[in-house]
Amino acid sequence: MRDQKTVTVRRADYRPPDYLIDRIELTFDLDAAATTVDSTLTVRRNPAGSGGPLALDGEDLRLIDVELDGRRVDYQVAGGRLVLERVPEQPFELRIRSAITPERNTALSGLFVSHGNLFTQCEAEGFRRIAYFIDRPDVMATYSVTLRADRRRYPVLLSNGNLVASGDLPQGRHFARWEDPFPKPSYLFALVAGNFVCHERRVRTRSGREVLLQIWVDPGHLERTGYAMQSLERAIRWDEERFGLELDLDRYMIVASHDFNMGAMENKGLNIFNARYVLADPAVATDTDYAHIESVVAHEYFHNWTGNRVTCRDWFQLSLKEGL
Repeated sequence: MRDQKTVTVRRADYRPPDYLIDRIELTFDLDAAATTVDSTLTVRRNPAGSGGPLALDGEDLRLIDVELDGRRVDYQVAGGRLVLERVPEQPFELRIRSAITPERNTALSGLFVSHGNLFTQCEAEGFRRIAYFIDRPDVMATYSVTLRADRRRYPVLLSNGNLVASGDLPQGRHFARWEDPFPKPSYLFALVAGNFVCHERRVRTRSGREVLLQIWVDPGHLERTGYAMQSLERAIRWDEERFGLELDLDRYMIVASHDFNMGAMENKGLNIFNARYVLADPAVATDTDYAHIESVVAHEYFHNWTGNRVTCRDWFQLSLKEGL
């Protein structure tokens, strides 16, 4: 094991970020052995910050190129950060190209491989293993995500928000573009790519909007998703009736993974679950199994507003979003 120096973080030491990122556009060329990530950040100085250089978090990334407003720029990579000493006073665009190797990511944080499919886990600091970013919960941006991959190997391409475009590319590849209109911290980013089948249902919200509910699982497990779908519908109705809160996206997705190292994760609009909290075989499932599925599905859905739209300032507030 690697020796790591323990760092003590105190709540009283909190300082606002020196920079804010209002929007990030991500393009992934997905492959388990070599994934390239092209990110364009819309950055501005934070009036509440203390100034200084722009420092972006990054871990296990191979940096390819950096451009500021379309021009090459001087930078340093040190101590797990990409640092730009001189940046404009006015808002600017920063484009960064980097590469990662998901199949070698045994930390199961960031982008990793599970049963041949690609998944992400970004809470608490996994996004820095995907792209350079100010990876803290008080930096909230809107996300536009384009996924490109071999159609035969990764026929399903999912990310946060609403699907706005998809189609074929040359050489047997295809793409999907997802837009999340609501600002979110980087720990709520999600990406899933692979071979899945879908149990889906269209329902109407309290105001009459039609929304799409989807549960994605490995082939052969579709018949075991019925109770999870019922639980999701009940959670949606309860949030509407109890708090007047509707699903704010055009769709809501759950994906089951057998190797997910947490019970479930509330990524905005794209929850990733350990399969034990999604799949139930009526012939062998116990009352306890059904209770776990219902409680975990509801817990993660309720995060759609409490924890996602209204989120943490820092990780000392974790108990607030989880307890609410």
